[in-house]
Amino acid sequence: MASQALFTLPILISPTSDKAAGTLVCTSPATGVYVLTFTSPPDNRLLTPFCQALLLALDILEFNHPHGVVITTSGIQKFFSNGLDLEHASSTKGFFPNSLFALFKRLLTYVKSMFHVPIIISSSC
Repeated sequence: MASQALFTLPILISPTSDKAAGTLVCTSPATGVYVLTFTSPPDNRLLTPFCQALLLALDILEFNHPHGVVITTSGIQKFFSNGLDLEHASSTKGFFPNSLFALFKRLLTYVKSMFHVPIIISSSC
């Protein structure tokens, strides 16, 4: 069975830009299974737009789709994520409480709010 494309979100260049630096694509290979594939070149860094796109994707799934399981994966073969961009994090006001910690909290509490099984985080295949 082929995956059904559900939605695509842009990962913006910056919080104030309308230009996309990448995408977050949600597919559903089976009923109640959601795969979030993020591609934010060059290395899927945890920047404000990346975190905000992932938060929005989780909201869309929770409020617009039946409960199920979420699998996150990278569209970049070399990196799942190269982690925190320290320069961005330290120079962006509100990054930690509004983006990074908000994402961490959402991932940790998402299981309780929507799913009966945990979110699976996988490396690219």
